[in-house]
Amino acid sequence: MSIQFPSSKIKIVKHDLQSNLKNNLKVVHISDLHLGYYSDLKDLHQLVLLINQQEADIVCFTGDCFDNINDVSFDPCLVIPLFRTIQSKYGKFFVPGNHDYGSNGIDIILDIMNKSGFQSLLNDYFKVKTLDGNILIHGIDDICFGQPNFNSSFQTPDELIDYRIGLMHEPDKVKLLDPYINLVLSGHTHGGQVRIPIIGAIYTPTFGKNYIQGLYHIRNEQYLFVNKGIGMTRLPIRIFCSPEIAVFNLKPNHTQ
Repeated sequence: MSIQFPSSKIKIVKHDLQSNLKNNLKVVHISDLHLGYYSDLKDLHQLVLLINQQEADIVCFTGDCFDNINDVSFDPCLVIPLFRTIQSKYGKFFVPGNHDYGSNGIDIILDIMNKSGFQSLLNDYFKVKTLDGNILIHGIDDICFGQPNFNSSFQTPDELIDYRIGLMHEPDKVKLLDPYINLVLSGHTHGGQVRIPIIGAIYTPTFGKNYIQGLYHIRNEQYLFVNKGIGMTRLPIRIFCSPEIAVFNLKPNHTQ
């Protein structure tokens, strides 16, 4: 039994951001599913349906797929056909989180994500070419248990890039990234899972102390979004902290 108050319904959080793209482009961001801990394949199926309703151009998943891949009540590979049905015009991208490593199942999880049609980015980047402009997506390995290389975020191809997105599970090291990354997507904190009105989150994990939830203006034209995630860990409780899917509408900057 899980406790979710005032509502367990997944919220769709939307933000409009300016870009150098010629037309609107939609990025859908999910994080912290923690499958196997008070969530199962039925829950994942409902999540996939909700993601597909957003009609994404790009889908980004910032880690913690399973709570502990070695302690789930179903075959972890059964998530593959569900993940494969996630629709995205230009691609699906993944970076691992601390639970993906902490369960000693990182190789299995990366294999699952690959077979699910996700491009895993561990200190690497991928260029998305569209008729409306080029988007560079950077991914940083998990800070807690991986081998993160922040210098990799400064790497760019020779071609013109109109917008840059950074993926990292833990948000607090955002200022180690290239400042010219326009939008950094992260998770890890669950928004605290338990929040008290006015006071905010009671507890957040290491590397999730400075940036707890929502959209932050970091510097220049760089923004950080910390997703409250979908699942729960440690305790099956969410209070004033609804699970969420984030949708970013990248709008052309007509003033340029």
